[in-house]
Amino acid sequence: MHDTLLANKLGALWTTIGQAVEAGFGSLSPSSAAALITLRHRQKLTATELGRILDLTQPASARLVAKLEAEGHVARQKPASGKEIGLRLTPKGRRLAEDLQRQRLAACDRLLAALTPADRRLLDRLLSALLAAPVTNRAYARHVCRFCDHGVCDGPDCPIGCAATALEHSGEADARGP
Repeated sequence: MHDTLLANKLGALWTTIGQAVEAGFGSLSPSSAAALITLRHRQKLTATELGRILDLTQPASARLVAKLEAEGHVARQKPASGKEIGLRLTPKGRRLAEDLQRQRLAACDRLLAALTPADRRLLDRLLSALLAAPVTNRAYARHVCRFCDHGVCDGPDCPIGCAATALEHSGEADARGP
C-alpha cells in the first residue's frame, strides 16, 4: 500500500465519520452543536471565548449565542464584578448537549464495531499519535476537542491536551490558533 492510497482512505474515513456524527445534530448546525457541547464542559465562557474555540468571528459568535439564547438553550450569566458576561447552559440546553454527545459517541461506536478488540487497541495507539502530532498550542487543542466528551477523554487520556501541555511546559507553544 502506498501513502497516497492511505491518505485517500483517511480522507474517506473523515467524511464517513463526519456524516455519521452530523446526522445526530438534527436541525442544529455543527457550530450550534459544538457550542452546546463545549458549554457543557466549560461553563461561564464568554461569547468571545466560545467564538475562539469554535473558530468564529466575533459577529458570528454573537449571532450564534443570540440564536441559542432565543431557543432557550443558553443563558447569559451576569458577573459579580465588571467583567464580561459569561454563558451557561439552561437545563434544556444541558439535556440537548448530553443527547448530542450520546449520539456522537454512538455513531462512532457503530463504526468501531467493525474492529476486533485487538484492532481497537491498535487504532487507539495510532489515533493518539495522529491527533497529537499537529498540536501547536492550547487554542488549537480546544478547537479540535470542541465536540469531545471531556468526561471520557481528559487528563492523561487526551493525546491532544497532553501535547498542548507538553508544548506549554517546553515553551514551544505558538500563539497562533483559533
